[in-house]
Amino acid sequence: MTQKYQARLVPGDATEELISPSDTGALLPHVRAAANLAENVSPTDHPAHGLILPIGEVFERLRSAMGRSFADAGWDQERNRGAALHRIVCELLGYADYRDDGRFPDVRNQFLEVKLQTSPTIDLGLVLPASEEPLDVPQIAGTQVRHCDVRHALFYAKTDGTNVTLTHLYLTTGASFFSRFPQFGGRVLNKKLQIPLPSDFFDR
Repeated sequence: MTQKYQARLVPGDATEELISPSDTGALLPHVRAAANLAENVSPTDHPAHGLILPIGEVFERLRSAMGRSFADAGWDQERNRGAALHRIVCELLGYADYRDDGRFPDVRNQFLEVKLQTSPTIDLGLVLPASEEPLDVPQIAGTQVRHCDVRHALFYAKTDGTNVTLTHLYLTTGASFFSRFPQFGGRVLNKKLQIPLPSDFFDR
């Protein structure tokens, strides 16, 4: 069994909330409005100076996802449901294709973590969004980016068992995450049995 941090999402009156009006001071010098992500850039590429969209522009591009639907793969298929949302996000950000290598953050090229919420409980993993620990990515023009610099897009959704429909969008930096989403006390036990597989399991 594993343990991870969790927080709570309580929807407000607004269906779209830009919680952080600007990026963190560390990331701000490297963003550029209207950066072209359609040519020679992949969602899984490491971020580069001048090719990172400002958080406000990310918000404007993702707002049009509200009301969109995709097939519900089932409550036990969180990864597949998340992949469908990830594909929509890559499209709206302006990428020519969709790619996902399963690493954090989801859209590494934009320092953007994407979460699909069909319940109020937000799973945060083993590192808090507001952590100032360095992120495991190359420096950007001499700047070492931290977990708190990552942008988090939370999409609240409803499902009828057949289709998932996006109803709310929340966008924040890790530094401002807990100004909107209260953290559960301590680490919460995730009651999911996990079995490690041999490194050559899928080659057999």
